[in-house]
Amino acid sequence: NDSSRKRVHQDFFDQAESNSDKPNTASVGRLLPMSGGMWVHASCALWSSEVWEASGGVVHSMDKARSRGSQLKCFGCGRPGATVGCSKANCSSNYHFPCAKACGSVFTSNQSMFCKSHTSHAVDLVQMASFEQMRPLSFDNQIATDGDQIDECIEKDSFLRIGSLTVHSLGAIDEKLDGFHSKDYITPPGYIATRIFWSICKPKTRTVYVLKVENVQGNAIFSATPGDDPGAEIRGRSADKVYKALLKLVHEANRDHFSHGNMFSKLPMLRNFEKRAYGLNAAQFFGFGINTIRRALETLPDVEAVVTPLSKESPSYEFCFVQPSMDLLMDLQRKRAAVAAEKALENPSGCARTEGHHAVLRSGGSGRITRALVKSAGGDAPTDASDKKTVQEETQADRESNQLKYREMKTVPLEDRLAALRSHIHGWGLFTKVDIKKHGMIIEYMGEVVRQCIADKREKGYEESGIGSCYMFRLDLQRIVDATMIGCMARFMNHCCRPNAYAKVITVDTENGADKKIVVFANRDIAAGEEVTYDYKFPVEDGSLKCTCGAPNCIGRMN
Repeated sequence: NDSSRKRVHQDFFDQAESNSDKPNTASVGRLLPMSGGMWVHASCALWSSEVWEASGGVVHSMDKARSRGSQLKCFGCGRPGATVGCSKANCSSNYHFPCAKACGSVFTSNQSMFCKSHTSHAVDLVQMASFEQMRPLSFDNQIATDGDQIDECIEKDSFLRIGSLTVHSLGAIDEKLDGFHSKDYITPPGYIATRIFWSICKPKTRTVYVLKVENVQGNAIFSATPGDDPGAEIRGRSADKVYKALLKLVHEANRDHFSHGNMFSKLPMLRNFEKRAYGLNAAQFFGFGINTIRRALETLPDVEAVVTPLSKESPSYEFCFVQPSMDLLMDLQRKRAAVAAEKALENPSGCARTEGHHAVLRSGGSGRITRALVKSAGGDAPTDASDKKTVQEETQADRESNQLKYREMKTVPLEDRLAALRSHIHGWGLFTKVDIKKHGMIIEYMGEVVRQCIADKREKGYEESGIGSCYMFRLDLQRIVDATMIGCMARFMNHCCRPNAYAKVITVDTENGADKKIVVFANRDIAAGEEVTYDYKFPVEDGSLKCTCGAPNCIGRMN
């Protein structure tokens, strides 16, 4: 009945008060975080009937125990939430863990509990006065849903909480900054967290610390501000220095509460070795060294910047949970190379007229590309000196093969095969999305087909209008393909002194009969993601054109 339950519950606290000034609530163990923002004591979880522990401290079936316990009342205190049941068959006794101890229940080494009426069935009893579990513990459902919880927190702009640590902001990765990461950790500027830790002012007292990573003139500055003394902010160039300074101040604040080698003192002894049980390192103290936070940091936008540092001295971060795609890495490398190439041609004064002749020398020549590709494409195909076939025989034999290749190329949409992306050579470039075999067709050079006289008139008009660069390709002696205003991705092909593609005029059957087409072929196997390059073979005009292809045989100019 209720009176007997209240008497048992009161006997438990009376016994605790007889041993100390306060009830012995530490026997239930530390609090462990569950899914859904709930917490449970370690001993209450491990001694529940449905719960079992796997290797590595992973606790399973805690949700089942919580669901069953919400429907049962404790035989000791009469309150709901009893999950510790008697292991004797057909016994319906269920308790809270501290109530089970108070009612005379016994515990065995195989995680079983027997009530006072069935203690004779217990074997290999556990005689420990405290059941604090001195090992790391975690729940299986928490590990399985880490990724979903992180995504949900980021989408809802909410906080991440792990124990006494709360992350308020993960910060933002800036691809233009370097030095905000190491080989093991990502420390983005704007990272803000709070942690409950020992005070540096009051001994044996905890307080809240505000932990930040700030960008000060391009350098990462770590800081820890105690809530009970905001003026005593600790700052440093590394998290390790800040953490060590904090621990030193905590030790000084608690100096009078240690024995300092006095064997007869009642005070505890101060450990002389740095490695402490359940101690935190600097990265874990700030939070970015905890696996859950590391996973969240690896999902931030522009995270590919930490694996492609700006300087050789800066290390590349080694991802643990979420690997960035190769496309993101290559896009960033192309973007940085393009920005560097354009910056090299910038005028310090901001105006080319004030630079005089130096601006021309820096650009490698006049920089004017007139009628960029107006030439015969028939001679671009690689030739074999040992091949004794005549040109007429070779053309006749290849016509059927080219017809099949052309139809096959046209069946696949252009955007599924190629893409125009930023290039380290110059501006935009043409990149493949699929693997292309040697002598395979890449793309057709398309545009307006005009006569020679119209092409000459357009070239002059382009120069007068300030366009400067025109994209024309000779189809035959009478016709020229102009892709300056109307064309396709083929015009984004950059020049390279060691190209991986060549152009050739072929004859294919169309709805209007046989027609000539300018098609770009691969002169070697091209892997997906590579840039398609072509040798412009410019004639020497009024000035040399600078080449920035970076090939081993590059001579520094296009003509």
